[in-house]
Amino acid sequence: MFVRKDRRGFTLIELLVVIAIIGVLIALLLPAVQAAREAARRSQCSNNLKQLGLALHNYIDSNGCIPPGGAWWGSVGGVYTNAVQTYSEKVRLLPFMEQQPLYNAINFMWASSSYKTDSRIFNDHLGAKPINATVTATKLTTFLCPSDPNPENTGTFYGAMTGGTTNYPNNNGTERCYSGCYPTGPTWFLGGHNTIGNVVTLASVVDGTHATAAFSEWVKGTAGRNVLGPNMTWNNPAGCCAKGGNNQADAQSCQQATSTQWDYRGEYWVVGECGRGGGYHHITTPNKKACNAGSPWDAQVGPSSAHSGGVNIGFLDGTVKFIKDSVAYNVWTALGTMNGGEVISESDY
Repeated sequence: MFVRKDRRGFTLIELLVVIAIIGVLIALLLPAVQAAREAARRSQCSNNLKQLGLALHNYIDSNGCIPPGGAWWGSVGGVYTNAVQTYSEKVRLLPFMEQQPLYNAINFMWASSSYKTDSRIFNDHLGAKPINATVTATKLTTFLCPSDPNPENTGTFYGAMTGGTTNYPNNNGTERCYSGCYPTGPTWFLGGHNTIGNVVTLASVVDGTHATAAFSEWVKGTAGRNVLGPNMTWNNPAGCCAKGGNNQADAQSCQQATSTQWDYRGEYWVVGECGRGGGYHHITTPNKKACNAGSPWDAQVGPSSAHSGGVNIGFLDGTVKFIKDSVAYNVWTALGTMNGGEVISESDY
């Protein structure tokens, strides 16, 4: 005779306990997974800076100097002078980053932000199409840090089109207003203004390539260019381009500023202006508020990142190092200058 045996199933309580255990395991595992992903993103970000450093040295080998970071220019009677050379350092590095076709597509007869409409040429003209539209709109992954949570600029290039953005600015040094308008970092500008610095070569870097920053990173502005940052004035009583100002006092004023202005960090990688596709400054230490003083070359736009505790810096010797937010102010400014004569060691940062 066949005897049936009842099979005991899971009770609701047992099922809930199992689900709870699985939930706890996921909760314990998720931070580790997120940390691993961020480590990979940070490694990619560091590698991008390494690629920029290699391209920089290839440029130097071919041209004998560091690439210019733009040009000082203005308008006389509505005609822009020297505007055709306002391109960023990254534009100059394109041929050394396997981007020769993109470089060849640039019409260097016009400025990086020139427009053409109705057979007339404008600079920064709303509603007109950029002359170098194809290059302007190109997005290069090497110029973007995957850790940055902010979207690319979904606004338009001066009202005309979306531009390719960047997370990697070049080092302008400390405020040039206090050094006779000569940048204290390895960035230099082409002619067109009588206070522009001379061509910078590796021999110009008296402080040593191992102790002088070439590139760093910043977190891009959000969509539509509508993130606001403080505005301020400089603390130099003698005025801009006259020695006597105090960078540290400016840094403190920036952090205390309350007025606001739109944030354009990383907006266009083709443009050499500070905060857009051009340079950053070693005036405020990493991950602080950014300030603007009305000039495209004068601002307190320092490095920032989504990495915990600091930012990556690509040095002129090709190395990439992680600099903590807690770096001493004098060490930070020393890393920004190329011939300040400061004596620091790697243990300081």
